[in-house]
Amino acid sequence: MSKKNPRLKDLLLICVLVTVVGGISHYTITNPLGLSRLLYYFQAPLIQLSNSCKPDTPDWMEDIQGYAVKKMGTPASQLAYVDIDGEVFHCETGWKDGIFGDEPLQPDTRFRFASTTKPVTAIAILDLINRKRLSLDDRIVDLLLGDEISASALKDPRVGEITIAHLLSHRGGWDRERSQDPMFTRNVKPWCPYKPEELTKTSLFYDPGSVEAYSNLGYCLLGLVIEKITDKPFRDYIRRHFDLSETTLEFVDGPYLKDEVFYDFRNEDFYTQDYFEAMDFYALSSSAGLSGSALDLAVLVKKSLENEPLTILAGVKKNCASVAVQECFGYGTFRYQPSPDVIPLHIHGGKLPGASSAIILDPYGGVLVWMGAGAYPPEEDSLQGFYDYIREALVSVSPQ
Repeated sequence: MSKKNPRLKDLLLICVLVTVVGGISHYTITNPLGLSRLLYYFQAPLIQLSNSCKPDTPDWMEDIQGYAVKKMGTPASQLAYVDIDGEVFHCETGWKDGIFGDEPLQPDTRFRFASTTKPVTAIAILDLINRKRLSLDDRIVDLLLGDEISASALKDPRVGEITIAHLLSHRGGWDRERSQDPMFTRNVKPWCPYKPEELTKTSLFYDPGSVEAYSNLGYCLLGLVIEKITDKPFRDYIRRHFDLSETTLEFVDGPYLKDEVFYDFRNEDFYTQDYFEAMDFYALSSSAGLSGSALDLAVLVKKSLENEPLTILAGVKKNCASVAVQECFGYGTFRYQPSPDVIPLHIHGGKLPGASSAIILDPYGGVLVWMGAGAYPPEEDSLQGFYDYIREALVSVSPQ
């Protein structure tokens, strides 16, 4: 028996090793990103140690950065806050050139804004309205195609009823959940902004104003409206109107810029680093085309709140579902209040492959902007959990 025991042990060891190697191989083949996602749990505590904040920055901002590292899958991120009095605070976590890189993230490191571009477009539209050059009730067909267009020229007569207010609040009548998003169809050039006459050929799922359905197309059309009213290309108008030469803000055309952060794609199931090759970033200019720092975007949004009478806080319907994320849009942000006894926030989030962002306006007059170089985890409640954490943190900001 004593001679057989070593052989039996060797056999058992071989079986265990084969099982382990086979299990890892199977897991890697069936879940190729699983190992890198698992590794992140060990990297996150070390990434948190890289956090750097402006002196006198409130502790709750560092807490948010810690949460973002652990729960939002972002190894590099910026957080900026402009309070009611205009005082600016900011934190940076991670590295510009990847995890444990040689270049610590800086306040002016460039991130892609993704859909947090939309509030900038909304601010520009609302400014034109405040200056009486445009109206919330102006029909998009009249503005882009001329008022000589008759209802008979429209494939769907309801298209003629779409107004500026409908587009700002994602109530134009399209629904990207029920059909392809024409702005993000891979390797297909979208008709907007190149052929606005194609508007006559579109069909709606809902009567304009009746149902909220998030629409990149609607904000592309708003970019065209700005061009029509100002007689300037959209990008040129935005650069001059907001004096972007004094900021980090700039439009991207697809490829990464030299001062841009390195993005983490481990939580993306489909897209990789070269995703931009299948997208038209010029067409996305007014819906997802801006980039820059969280700090500069926060300052821009804060300044816009001084404009009257309309700001991106306006336009929320009284009967909308503010208990849910992205279900209660006004003219550039959505209202989020999960229960009547908690403070409400006005939010606009952004998501591109490997990048996430959020603009959050508190009820005290402060503006918080977060930029993350990673896709948040696929768990259904990860984004809502992040907003809830931020809401709880902002309770400490109350001037009362």
